[in-house]
Amino acid sequence: MAGIKQIRKKQGVKNIVISAKSDEWLMETIDEYLTGVMHPPRSGVFHPSTLSNPCDRSVWLIYHGKMIATPLEPHVQRIFQNGNFLEQRVEKWFQNLGILVGREIPVRFDVPAISGRIDFLIKHSTYGITPIELKSINTSGFTKLRSPKPEHEMQLQMYLNMARYDIGTVLYENKNDQKIKAFFVERDEKEWQAILSRCANIQSMTEAPKQCTGAYWCSCRKVKDIE
Repeated sequence: MAGIKQIRKKQGVKNIVISAKSDEWLMETIDEYLTGVMHPPRSGVFHPSTLSNPCDRSVWLIYHGKMIATPLEPHVQRIFQNGNFLEQRVEKWFQNLGILVGREIPVRFDVPAISGRIDFLIKHSTYGITPIELKSINTSGFTKLRSPKPEHEMQLQMYLNMARYDIGTVLYENKNDQKIKAFFVERDEKEWQAILSRCANIQSMTEAPKQCTGAYWCSCRKVKDIE
């Protein structure tokens, strides 16, 4: 290709764009296969992934079974699948290192009802049995990381308190170059009590908050009418 460009340049031809024809059929076939529906989490119980959203409206809708199912776009499905493959790779690392204790460990709290799963438990050289919260992140976000993102720290904080571990780690892998960062999170009783108070407050609400206080992608924005 470089040789062709050089020849054309000598002939005085400028601004030539060479591009291959797109295989639209293949792309459309894959996207159609991956298109699905994203159902909200089970109602009547709080989930760490739900509570990590600062939007009380979203948490209320999910807890009360009022959140609607939404289309699962093909690119989002691919993101989820990459996350699953990341978990499989990290599980193999921990197995080969001889430090894996368990994966997808269920934890729950009774009042209020909170249910979740710890990504990994490992045998840490300093702290013994330690929970690991695994996340992937793009280069832009990875570069800015100096501590866990607040929503990830909150998820791990819930696991630490529900399972009574003193310390855990949020492990990040950069999606673009596979570099990693890992940050300790210590169990914080005050933060846990604040989470429980928020749950109690949401349970006491007779109707959903009117305004979304989450990010632009918060799913509660798609709920217009509530029966």
